[in-house]
Amino acid sequence: MTPAALLLPLVLFTTAEVPPSSAGSKEKPKHSPYAPSLPYLTKEEEDKLDAIVERYILYDIGRLQGKEGAKALKEFKALGAEAIPSLVRGLNRAAKIEHSCPVVVIAQKLNRLLAASEDQELLEYVKDNIGSGVGSTRHAGILQDLRLAVSMRKNALARRAGSGNFPAGANRGSKALRSLQAMSVAELADAASVERGPRLRSLLIELEKRRGEEVGPALANAAASYDKETQKLGRDLLDRYLSRQGEAVVKDALRHELVEMRKSAMRVIAAKMPRLGGELIDLLGDAQAEIRAAAHEALVKLSHGQDFGPPAAATPEEIAQAQAKWRDWWQRKNTLARPSARYNPANR
Repeated sequence: MTPAALLLPLVLFTTAEVPPSSAGSKEKPKHSPYAPSLPYLTKEEEDKLDAIVERYILYDIGRLQGKEGAKALKEFKALGAEAIPSLVRGLNRAAKIEHSCPVVVIAQKLNRLLAASEDQELLEYVKDNIGSGVGSTRHAGILQDLRLAVSMRKNALARRAGSGNFPAGANRGSKALRSLQAMSVAELADAASVERGPRLRSLLIELEKRRGEEVGPALANAAASYDKETQKLGRDLLDRYLSRQGEAVVKDALRHELVEMRKSAMRVIAAKMPRLGGELIDLLGDAQAEIRAAAHEALVKLSHGQDFGPPAAATPEEIAQAQAKWRDWWQRKNTLARPSARYNPANR
């Protein structure tokens, strides 16, 4: 039978299956304009997802209660990957208000959905749009940490695609067939960005022993995790890692773009490097509330309980007054610590 004869029945069959009413109608796109892995949604469908996220925000800040509030929570929990663009928009809206809970929960949901995605275009879209149009916000640390997690996931997928180290049938989020000791720092950091459970713990512990520019950010990413056990482990390991790096590195970490790196540096100064205590005073006036709080906590620890403020909701004037008191304390502390020339044994 000729190829043409074989093709004819297929053409006739296909033609018969097309409903007459669809002739000339515009074919629906196969995927979303945001990314290949997302389904195409009409404007009405996107608006519906936006409304679900918005109602959840109202529920979380206490403005939607009773049956309507319960419905809003149930609908929000049911959202899947198709809602990622709506969740990003909702995250940015929530970041503009004072309430912290909606930002944390939406960021947590996005983190879970994106940890399961292998769509590079989707990850790039989310990374570029986190915090878009938000401006200065007390939630900047949460946005930055989520952006880091997305970047690390994207980089891990890119390296994995180029390395060919993931055999078919293996857990594609880990290098299960290789020992941790045989993995490079970059490989460990990549794997830590996609792993969960006991394997993640082992990766982080191994990472802390290594050297390299990827170590700190990878541990900081774990320290910002929404899983409490991972968060605690990440913070402990990051503190241990930074405390071995020397004063210059810790001082630089105070100005790192990642909030968890900065907070870890402050804890290390309070516990191991008191000579850098003066660096903490300027941070009492930082734009991010959690940085101000961490600097205050570290200074109180360094002063053995003395507290010159400022309070949590301090005004700029109160912050300036507190900084002046802390600088006076720091100067007096250093003066008392400096040996007097009169009693210096070297002068005898």
